[in-house]
Amino acid sequence: MSDKIDTLDQVIPSAMPTEEDVRAWEALPREEQLRRLRAALSHPDCAIVSVATMKDVLDEARRRADTHSRG
Repeated sequence: MSDKIDTLDQVIPSAMPTEEDVRAWEALPREEQLRRLRAALSHPDCAIVSVATMKDVLDEARRRADTHSRG
């Protein structure tokens, strides 16, 4: 049981959650999910302005994934 509590304490919003992360996130009450989302979005990194569009970000992510998969 304590492992589950530790997992719940550590789960944060993620763009690529593991299945375990998804289960832990879904086990959180809605208010706790909102609190954690708000905390993540209030991080100073979220205030950095970028000239990159979402397409630019996606293209770069795909390029990196392609490079990574080729070794």
